[in-house]
Amino acid sequence: MSEILKTQGRSMNQRHLERTIDCLSQGEIVVVPTEAGYCFAGKADLKKTHAQLLGLREAHPKNKPFSLLCKDAKQISSISQLSTSAYRILNKVLPGPFTLILPVHRDTPKNSTGKFRATVGVRMTAHPVTSSLLALLDSPLMVTSVTDAEELLKEGYLDDDYEEAMERWWTTAEGILAHKKVAPKILLAGEEPMLMRVSTIIDLSDDHNFKILRDGGWEMKGLDDVF
Repeated sequence: MSEILKTQGRSMNQRHLERTIDCLSQGEIVVVPTEAGYCFAGKADLKKTHAQLLGLREAHPKNKPFSLLCKDAKQISSISQLSTSAYRILNKVLPGPFTLILPVHRDTPKNSTGKFRATVGVRMTAHPVTSSLLALLDSPLMVTSVTDAEELLKEGYLDDDYEEAMERWWTTAEGILAHKKVAPKILLAGEEPMLMRVSTIIDLSDDHNFKILRDGGWEMKGLDDVF
């Protein structure tokens, strides 16, 4: 049975965080808030997490990997190859609503890359609740938004006014539970609806050719000379 654990303002009760960690450690999927909206999340070091996320996101291509949500730059460098140039960009945009594509190395969780893939997508969130959760975990979370850019476009979400946008199913924990056939065990949720936005994806896998793969419309301070 699913359970919605409400935040206290922008923070979460410590007992709720501990319950969420227990749930993740048992291999369950939870819902966490980020600045780009709600995400499904599971422990990246558990083999079954990828399959569980696919079950929740049926439209997601089976061979397309999910991103890893990390607690800090040190953890990112422990699961990917992070050059000096890439680190400078990471330091400017993270934590925040950006996904960085980096080369893998031997400690990259295998189920986060897909077969024969040479890169991995990493994120760091500035949302205090999810940041607090990550700080208590020993591995990154494998994550995916509860919906995707294609569905947002198909549903006409980008044309909504503010009030219409706030009534969409993906803006509340209750709406997510009502919409999904397979329900996550725990949903960490705020008291107010949360707008959904896509992250900006930056490919940093080639030091000689950094590029933006998807522009989510977020401000990129201090990077005008790079892109």
